[in-house]
Amino acid sequence: MAKGRARLTHKKKSTKGKIALGHEENAPTTEEWKGLTQYHTFQVSDEDDKSFDFSVGDVAKILPNTHQVGDSIEPHEYWICKIIDIRARNENDVWARVEWYWSAKDAENMDKTFDASHCGEYERLKADHPDCISSQCFDGKAYVKLYNETDLDQESIGDEDFYYRYTVNRSAKLISPFPNSSASCVCGRLYNPTDSSPDLAMRFCPQPTCRKFFHRGCLSSATYPRSNFLVTDPDSGLPLPLPNESASAEPPKKRQRVVSTLPPDPAYGPAFSTLPRTLLCAAAQPIIRGGVYGVAGNVSTVVAARRVVCSNLRDNVSVDDWETRLPLGWEGTLPKGWDAQDVVFNAVVDVEGGLEVKSEDGVVVKAEGEGPGRVKLEGGSASSRVKSERGSTGRRKRSTGKGRVKVDPMAALQCPLCEGPI
Repeated sequence: MAKGRARLTHKKKSTKGKIALGHEENAPTTEEWKGLTQYHTFQVSDEDDKSFDFSVGDVAKILPNTHQVGDSIEPHEYWICKIIDIRARNENDVWARVEWYWSAKDAENMDKTFDASHCGEYERLKADHPDCISSQCFDGKAYVKLYNETDLDQESIGDEDFYYRYTVNRSAKLISPFPNSSASCVCGRLYNPTDSSPDLAMRFCPQPTCRKFFHRGCLSSATYPRSNFLVTDPDSGLPLPLPNESASAEPPKKRQRVVSTLPPDPAYGPAFSTLPRTLLCAAAQPIIRGGVYGVAGNVSTVVAARRVVCSNLRDNVSVDDWETRLPLGWEGTLPKGWDAQDVVFNAVVDVEGGLEVKSEDGVVVKAEGEGPGRVKLEGGSASSRVKSERGSTGRRKRSTGKGRVKVDPMAALQCPLCEGPI
C-alpha cells in the first residue's frame, strides 16, 4: 500500500520530547475550560489554503505524536477520536474535547488478558477516555463502523475502513463484550480479520439458535446441494413449506441415503426456475467472512437475497424489484465470478459408502479416480448439471468402480451445532 502524507498543516510544537496522551502542553485546565467560548465547528487549512471543517460529533484522524507534518504515514497508523466539545482562547488557540478510539495494543496494556493479536490493523475499541487536544493535531475526518458479529444486516467493512467490535470502560477496566472463545468457532480460536489463510475463512450459521461463525477448516467435509440455503427462512430458521407441485420420484434401484439432514427439495425446482438467475446465485452463496470476503463478509447481501427468495416462495411476493431490496453496493461484497456458475440444485447421495451424484435424468453417475470419466459437479439449473468427459457420440460416459466426486467448492456444509446449512 502506498503511503500518504499528513494532509493538514499544523504549527510545529516547540517541545523537547513526545507528549503523552492527556498531558498536552498548554491544554486548558478543567476550570479554565468552563470559561472558554464554545463553538460548534473549527477550520484547519492545508498547504494550499484549502479549509477543512471539523464539528462536534465528527470522528477525526489525529496525527500521532510519533510523526511530524509531512511524514509518510500508513492510514491505519492514525489515532482516531470523536469530537465532544470545541472551545477556544482565541481564533489561533482552539481546543477540542474528544473521546478516543483505542488501538488493540492500548486495550492489552490496560488488560493483560486481552489478546491484541486477533484484532485487525484498522480495528479500534470505543473507549470512554476523554482528552483535550489542540486543533493543530487534526488531519482529516474518519468514519468508524460498528461491527456486530451476529447482525444479519451488518454493513460491509472495506479493507481500509476503521471499525470496532468492543467498548472500553476505562474506570472499571472493563472490555465489553470480552472476546470469548466459547462464542466463536468450535476450535476456540478467535477471528483474526487480517489472516487470509483459506482454512481460517469463516462460514456463518444464520439460525437464531446459533448466529456463529465457524472456520472452514473446522467443518465436516460432507457437502450438500446449495439449494439448501434457499429453503430456510434466514430470520426464523424455519424450513419453507413445500410448494403444491411436488416432483414424483421413482423408487431407487439402489439403496441410497441423502447425506443432507435437511428435507429434500426437488419440489422447489419449478419455483426456482421462475426466479432471476442472478438472485439465486446471490442467495445461494454461503455466508463467509475473512480473506477476499473482507472483515464483515457478505452476510447482509446474502441474507437480503435469501429473504427475497423466501418471501417469493412462501408468500408469492414479486421479485421484480429484488435488486433494490439488497444493500447498496451489494455486488462488491461477493467474490469475482460469483454469478458465473448456475446454482447447484441436485442432491449428493451416499451409495454403499461412496459419494455419488444424481444426473439430470436421475441416473446415479459414479466418478472414477482422477482420470478420464471423472465427474465434476460445478453447477446447474433447477435440476443441476454434471460435467464429464464425453465420447464422440456426445453421450456421457459412465464408469464403474469406486471413486470420488469433486463437489462445488461453495456447496452447503453442515453447522456443527444446529446441523443447518452453513
